[in-house]
Amino acid sequence: MSLHCLFRKHADVKVLPYSMVSDYDKNELYHQLTLASQKHEPLTTNQEERNLIKNIKLRTKLLNVNNITRTNAYLNFYLANEDVHWALLAHMVSRNGGWSMTDLKSDIISPFLQNHQQTTLFHFLERANALIFHDAYPQLLLYEESKTRKKPLFDLLLAFNVSKFMKPIWKHFFQYRDSHILTNALITNEQNYLEKNLMNSDGTKKHILNSLSFMIQEKLGLTNVFFPHQKIFFQPIHSLAGVEIQNFSEVSARIHVGKTLYDILFFQQLYERILDFAERNTHTASRSDYWPHLFSTNMTNKKIYSPTLYSAWEDVEHIFTKNDWFTSFDQVKGFEQMVKVNSVDVTKDVKFDLLKLVSLVKMKQQIML
Repeated sequence: MSLHCLFRKHADVKVLPYSMVSDYDKNELYHQLTLASQKHEPLTTNQEERNLIKNIKLRTKLLNVNNITRTNAYLNFYLANEDVHWALLAHMVSRNGGWSMTDLKSDIISPFLQNHQQTTLFHFLERANALIFHDAYPQLLLYEESKTRKKPLFDLLLAFNVSKFMKPIWKHFFQYRDSHILTNALITNEQNYLEKNLMNSDGTKKHILNSLSFMIQEKLGLTNVFFPHQKIFFQPIHSLAGVEIQNFSEVSARIHVGKTLYDILFFQQLYERILDFAERNTHTASRSDYWPHLFSTNMTNKKIYSPTLYSAWEDVEHIFTKNDWFTSFDQVKGFEQMVKVNSVDVTKDVKFDLLKLVSLVKMKQQIML
């Protein structure tokens, strides 16, 4: 399946034939990435550095508890470091991850899934959310500490088992503050990390990606990713900007989606409105966060029941392994290229999917009577 087939016909998506960095700087960065893919450098640290590493690992662990803590951590970091665009993108995408988690216990999805299917899908979504945070958040904290000390500390990335791909990227960013390069690199890194540590496993392919429950979730529109915002100030109902996608099984497709969402968030004149939503609306993982006129956290309410994360699922402990996906420059050539999307409003499509789901639930209830 081609990348363009992943998007419905209303979304005009294309890869731009250029990057936001000069040819000279791009070639130098490419050279450093090529060298990085071939190096296996040991890490030597002093006591001060070891204390810093310990502190960052502790802070990451304390915030990597569940989707709520991770999502909030991304936003807090971004508000203090607005040059790191990826942090806001991660916050908004993580919100979507939380909504997908609670959908499994909602009025519109739980009728179609047995309890063990709900649990399996939740653990898949939770694992993906936790893996990305475990890999990315120490990078963010190390950059923040580098700013504070006014010197790059990115040799220490090795202590957090971050891919060799990211060291030249962060050094380049610290020197040039090129937010576009960093964001595209982090999108590329995190999706490859996810591919190596989750998507490629036999269990994921057998029990998740090829399972009936995951196919149901895709076909019913629940793998949509969108960003709520108010088209008109003080408008009570949020519009939704994003993409309706299918087939998350290929890493290249997920990277393309990430870049598309980056374009929507920062380059479609929606940034201020989406950020306003993020700051004004506390993330609970209930869809009532953005459409309270349709969803409710109260099961006895006449609206669609959409629980908070804390009422739907318990916290999960994770074990993280050491796997570097980056072995050759060929894996990342062209990573800096931007993606442009011309149509981003998916409000009507999401409403249609919701109406379809509600109708199916009613039909199922009638059949069971």
